[in-house]
Amino acid sequence: MPIAFTVTYAVFAFILGSVIGSFLNVVILRTPEKMSIVTEPSHCFSCGHRLAWYDMFPIFSYIFLRGRCRYCGEKFSPRYMVVELITAVIYCLSYLVFAVFQPADWWKIAFSAVMFPVLIVLSMIDIDRFEIPYWCSAVMAVLGIAAIFVFPSEIVWYERLIAMGVILVLFAVLVLIGGMGGGDMQLMIGASLLLGYRVFAGLLIGILFGAIYGSIKKLRDSKAEKQLTEQIRDIAEQWYKNQLDRGVGYVADERSDVIVGSISDGAPDIEWEFLDEKVWVGLPDKSELSRMLRQNITDEREGGFKIFISGADVKKVKYSRRMVFGPFLAVGIAVSWFVGAQIVDWYTNLF
Repeated sequence: MPIAFTVTYAVFAFILGSVIGSFLNVVILRTPEKMSIVTEPSHCFSCGHRLAWYDMFPIFSYIFLRGRCRYCGEKFSPRYMVVELITAVIYCLSYLVFAVFQPADWWKIAFSAVMFPVLIVLSMIDIDRFEIPYWCSAVMAVLGIAAIFVFPSEIVWYERLIAMGVILVLFAVLVLIGGMGGGDMQLMIGASLLLGYRVFAGLLIGILFGAIYGSIKKLRDSKAEKQLTEQIRDIAEQWYKNQLDRGVGYVADERSDVIVGSISDGAPDIEWEFLDEKVWVGLPDKSELSRMLRQNITDEREGGFKIFISGADVKKVKYSRRMVFGPFLAVGIAVSWFVGAQIVDWYTNLF
């Protein structure tokens, strides 16, 4: 293909990707709030003014307006432009990889046009909400099922199913021990159908990047986690003292239990279903502990804690902030989609 046509198509892919990215911003913002992504016109969330088309020109409008609303001057998050730019680059890269650097595979380009927006949306919503929407995982699974028929010679169907089975068992264990969330498992099950054995390369990449980020985050958050641990301990000790004074409910001598709790969207809550009622004398005042936590912990966004009680004492409290894994798994899936086979071949040739 003449270089002029290649450049033209690459530019077109970039522009199309930026437009798709602009729409993805709407999906990311509105779907968690259950707002319509079709009927409600785009508007400034500060002044409510409806935005004109030239206010929403992908990437360039943000640059020209210096990241502010034209009408009230309120700042917009730079993430809007970042999402548009990432989508544009990914669309352009998909065209180059599957139509220029190798014989044209338009099915791969079509799959990319659907898969990458889904990965971007789930990554951003996971960052915002600490959850991966079910429909994103469902789309990945549908793409995986379609790949069995569209690419039958690339990876045979039973290898995809074997990969799905291994991922299912592995993530079931990780979810049970708290290392991953249920949304992560659903995402990777769908990805295993799509990628087959290449999904393991994506998983390792996701875990590697996640581990690096997690280590940095742990160091950065250590002081805040320590302070909140002490705060939860003070609350728990006061609550348990009230329990003992009133004889409402307390752990029997030489017995122990763990109260499991979490902070979600800034609201602390106790997962009372994990309480071992057999070691308690009477039943604890559940509502009082929940109320005390909510009244005193108001600035923390997401995390999990455990309150260890033995006999008449609160022995210790453990607290850790939550970390998202969806974006790192999405990066791993993206890399595997492009060069997963080459990574697996390189690894197997080492032995």
